[in-house]
Amino acid sequence: MPLFLPVPIPWDVVLRQLLLAPCFEEILFRLGLQERLSTARAAAARRHAVVLTALAFGAAHAIVLAIVTPAPPLSALLLALATAVPAWWIGRGYRRHRSLPRCIAWHAGFNACWLLAAPVLLPLLLSTSAPAPGAPLSSTASVSVSVSASLSSS
Repeated sequence: MPLFLPVPIPWDVVLRQLLLAPCFEEILFRLGLQERLSTARAAAARRHAVVLTALAFGAAHAIVLAIVTPAPPLSALLLALATAVPAWWIGRGYRRHRSLPRCIAWHAGFNACWLLAAPVLLPLLLSTSAPAPGAPLSSTASVSVSVSASLSSS
């Protein structure tokens, strides 16, 4: 586990986020969806290929968050927006340079930033909705359990 992080993150999570996810997701979204949209017959699809791909990327992450954790809808929406913006930036770079390794490196860099920010961002993200009536307020222990569960399942 990396010792320099405030919350210990297992090495398999670090490797998955910095190596496997960027490679798999960039192949799927850049070489798959963005290329397909860029060469579509419809002019609107070609013109908006980067934006549509970024929105699909954000939606995919929101769906995974909703499945993996009992995240409130607002959290899923915030995650979708927070991942769609870097995906849009990477998509513009791909459209300009046509370099998949460059996109994978950018993606890994964004994921590294997320890993470093996760101990602060995840508790905020998971607590964006009001608790159910009669439910006790979250304690620090439950937030840390949520953070470690979210990190280990990413």
